[in-house]
Amino acid sequence: MFLFIAVSFNQPIFCPNATWNPNGITFANATSSPFGLYIDINNFVYGVEQGTNRVDIWSKNGTNPIRSLSGNLSSPGGVFVTSNGDIYVDSGNYNRVVKWTANGTSSVFVTNVSSECLGLFIDINNTLYCSMDNIHMITKISLNGGANIQKTIAGNGSSGSAANMLNSPNGIFVDGNLSLYVADWGNNRIQLFRWNQSIGVTVVGSAATGTISLSGPSGVILDGDGYFFIVDFWNNRIVGSSSSGFRCIAGCSTTSGSSPTQLNWPRTVAFDSDGNIYVSDYNNNRIQKFVVMNNSCGEFDNHPF
Repeated sequence: MFLFIAVSFNQPIFCPNATWNPNGITFANATSSPFGLYIDINNFVYGVEQGTNRVDIWSKNGTNPIRSLSGNLSSPGGVFVTSNGDIYVDSGNYNRVVKWTANGTSSVFVTNVSSECLGLFIDINNTLYCSMDNIHMITKISLNGGANIQKTIAGNGSSGSAANMLNSPNGIFVDGNLSLYVADWGNNRIQLFRWNQSIGVTVVGSAATGTISLSGPSGVILDGDGYFFIVDFWNNRIVGSSSSGFRCIAGCSTTSGSSPTQLNWPRTVAFDSDGNIYVSDYNNNRIQKFVVMNNSCGEFDNHPF
């Protein structure tokens, strides 16, 4: 059943008491409205800029891009990079997904979609997921050839808060068991859709006992132990979980601003291989880096699926 495509992103394992320096470092200045963000296992950082219709790529040293991708993009959203270096990008208003090969100079068509993909993800079966906020659903399509038929796997096309509905879904994450996690923006929750199930379960939000209240979650990722790290957009913060429960990691004043301790409409979050957290800080036109405090719990491992 499974092809088991190699995982291309970082999933560190942290101790329960791990902390990050609340003073963010500006890893890179983004020209206009940074949105989608991806970091591969070699610590190359891929950042989508909606205002300039391009994707910038930085090395782990940051500051200036080493490569920029443009063309066939109009207010792009999500980005995902596979282990062979293919770069998949939502084309935004053009309602399609395109890709650049590792050394390609122009994009190639992948698939049409019904709306912009604010979240893109490719699972271990080489299946591409698109999170469409405008039509309140998630679809998937195999990249392995054949019929390439898109299938709706979450939401029904109408906004709502029922277990089988979504309201402006944003970022998505698919784990090694093919369980889908959705940042359900308009419902202030993280929804879990298990493999081949259209009925979701709220795993983070006010309806999920023992978690945390959210306001417009726009991104969600899991660490190597399956704990959540969430972009809490309207609260201008990043929150995370561990065996000790939920805590705020960055932007904990919840007040928007441009100081090192603040965020202003954060959109997406990602890990590098050292466990540092990067955030696309939309209204501040920057990518912020929050450094893990290794003395808070000692060593940790970078542990993909």
